[in-house]
Amino acid sequence: MKRALVFLFVALAGLPAFAEDGAPAPEGMVLLTVGGFVGKSNRGPLDPKRDSLLAGLKINFKHAFAFDRKMLLELPQGTVTAQPPEFDKPATFSGPLLREVLGFIEAAQVKTTFVAADGYTGYLLPEDIKSSDWILALSADGVPLGLGQQGPIWLLNTRAGDAKPSDDHRGHHVWALVYMQIGE
Repeated sequence: MKRALVFLFVALAGLPAFAEDGAPAPEGMVLLTVGGFVGKSNRGPLDPKRDSLLAGLKINFKHAFAFDRKMLLELPQGTVTAQPPEFDKPATFSGPLLREVLGFIEAAQVKTTFVAADGYTGYLLPEDIKSSDWILALSADGVPLGLGQQGPIWLLNTRAGDAKPSDDHRGHHVWALVYMQIGE
């Protein structure tokens, strides 16, 4: 019995680190939700009705951080100039640096999975994130990325143009990004 009470006390003592901690709530339309091992949250658990897209993608979380466009633009930004196959010519993509987004929400340094609106996924390991300037692109040549143009968020990095993503989805350029899962 004592052991059970000690376990319960330890478990409850750890909850405040994952509770909604008064972080700013989004004022505009939420573009990105990040769940899993995040130290800072601004929303509670998944609501299957309110979060029907995420629920349809079989995503679930007890707490998360929701970002609107303004919140993402307030973080340190990066750029990537590239010509992905979807573009006729090179473009300069801009958006917050992934490592800054993860640092802002105090995310654990573990595998991060990226989920697109259509259910497509890719992932990065901590060493992948540290070794390249990954951005969550919000615009190309200053024009916001729309849903039909790989937006509203496109995970991109400075990978050499001739480098191809691996078959295991590690480091894939996920577009129409709507959710990130920190940890498994």
